[in-house]
Amino acid sequence: MISVSAGVLGMPRRPATARMSVVIADADPFSRRTVRDVLQSAEDIVVAADAAHTREALELAAYFQPDVLLAETNIPAGGGVELVRELSRAAPEPRVALLATRYDEDEALRALRAGAMGYVPKEIDPSELRDVVRRLARGEAVMPPPLAARVLDCLREVPDTGWRPVRSCLTSREWEIVDLLGEGASTRTMADRLVLSPATVYSHVKSVLRKLDVHSRLDAVSAAERLRRQEASPLN
Repeated sequence: MISVSAGVLGMPRRPATARMSVVIADADPFSRRTVRDVLQSAEDIVVAADAAHTREALELAAYFQPDVLLAETNIPAGGGVELVRELSRAAPEPRVALLATRYDEDEALRALRAGAMGYVPKEIDPSELRDVVRRLARGEAVMPPPLAARVLDCLREVPDTGWRPVRSCLTSREWEIVDLLGEGASTRTMADRLVLSPATVYSHVKSVLRKLDVHSRLDAVSAAERLRRQEASPLN
């Protein structure tokens, strides 16, 4: 198991003296009890609650606002990946790790794409599980070495200008407009960069706003980024 620390990139770390709160999501009551006992044996970790299905996990996460949520990949009423997607809309968002009954690279990549920060085998050693929680609470991503290697391969495939959804409603020219909007370029600057008239650029901007169903340039950039994450992520 390896970890990738976000702290080294400037993200704030959790104070060393704070207790980390955890919600466990697993349909198996024996597994929930085992994980709870393992985590509760650590002085710096407290298990706030445990859930038997995704809906209950979402409700408990909203109520307790835990630092970390550990979810079994096959949890009923949606599964672990769908749970991660739902939790990614929460504020504050817990750091989520999926506990996998078997290693499935495609599932792992979908989970990471949805917002998970960890993917670990369910039969992980108890002492390692406590360390996984600590790492997640510190803002680190935790995954098996083969998965980390696959993620790096995916990142190397991404062009410097970002990727564009294959099934996007935007044309290639409109994606160029979106990229320039993301840089904060004015209409005149975009016209100069693309060798177009300001009127043509303005027409393209209007088309982008209409197709993305937004009303401002800033909203267009946000909507386009959502499309990139949803349809064109290299982790597909």
